[in-house]
Amino acid sequence: MNRVWRAWLALMLFALGTSLITPLIPLYKEQLGFGDTVVTLFLVCYVAALVPAMLTLGQLSDRVGRKGVLIGALVALGIAQAYLATEPPLGGLLAARALQGLATGAFFGTCTAFLVDGAPAGRRAWVSVLASVSVRGGLGLGPGLGGLFAEYAAAPLRTPFLVHLVAIALAIVIIATLPETVTSRSRRPLTLKLGVPPEDRAVFWRVLVPSGMLFSLFDGVCLSLIPVFEVRELDVTNYALVGAAGFLVLVSGAVSQLVFRRLAATPAIVWGLGVASVAFVGVVVGAPLRSPALVLSSVAVTGAACGLVFKGGVDLCTRIAPTADRGKLISSYYVACYLGGFSVPLLVVGILADLVGLAAALGALTAAAAAAAVWTATVGVRAIDRLAPTVTVNALDSRP
Repeated sequence: MNRVWRAWLALMLFALGTSLITPLIPLYKEQLGFGDTVVTLFLVCYVAALVPAMLTLGQLSDRVGRKGVLIGALVALGIAQAYLATEPPLGGLLAARALQGLATGAFFGTCTAFLVDGAPAGRRAWVSVLASVSVRGGLGLGPGLGGLFAEYAAAPLRTPFLVHLVAIALAIVIIATLPETVTSRSRRPLTLKLGVPPEDRAVFWRVLVPSGMLFSLFDGVCLSLIPVFEVRELDVTNYALVGAAGFLVLVSGAVSQLVFRRLAATPAIVWGLGVASVAFVGVVVGAPLRSPALVLSSVAVTGAACGLVFKGGVDLCTRIAPTADRGKLISSYYVACYLGGFSVPLLVVGILADLVGLAAALGALTAAAAAAAVWTATVGVRAIDRLAPTVTVNALDSRP
């Protein structure tokens, strides 16, 4: 197995562990008795630690090398998984999610840069797609496996995390045996800010940020509130089926990136936002129709569309950034995605759900997301036409 595929495997093994908890949330909710707002805190706490980690540790990997940051993130995730296996109280659960967020903030952007750095120059566009597929695919496997553990394991709140500790150990061995890719290291001080080259800031703020926020908000709802929606509104009792929502939204997004791997960055973002906004309507109408099949199929289509948005965003970041700033810029894009999907907007949806009901809250989310998607597709993408001459639209939208 060559170095790219070994790094890819490590990324997959890491990613699936951060989302194992998704189908277990209804079990925690039943056991500890909290509301929908607290459900969203499982992701909000995760992001509260993830964002500063991404902003600083992506830069750190550009300075001290990728491997040390990656191994440190794996160790931190292992500590979180070991603590979750003790079945802690609510405060402990949220603290463990924060530690998972810290580890994720260190790992995803750095490992994406690690993959791209190690690829031949003519294959970097393809490897950037592989990296985005890995993130969504690995994250999607987590709820799928967690749902199976929740339904069939003797200790569903402990077994998933104990099993994942073995995967973490394997990932550490993989990273430790790969060569370092950062040979010329920057001496610039770390800063807690988005790392975006001045000439590309219009594209970042008008295209990458809003599109990343929108697709990750759909992801965040499917990973936190849809499992509760299935149990409470649709009377789903099989937790393997509950885990299917998180599995479908993320894995379908990974598959769509492979199927449409030659789709250029701009149409991937525009079409992805449009399809996701329309498809999520099926989730909203699934409640009055009492149809888990409609909800899950709509989640799958939404996830596939979100995967295209993510592919387009990673492709833009990879092509814009020079090697010395690649880890920082990709991490900045991830920050935009996570802030949009797993923070204040998601918390607002949770509060609305407690006030007016989950179905109505999801309807409001759908309307707001559709309006934002229209703005991004009609106004925001114009910023791509004003990119610096060294990074032309044709270069951004071409595929080898």
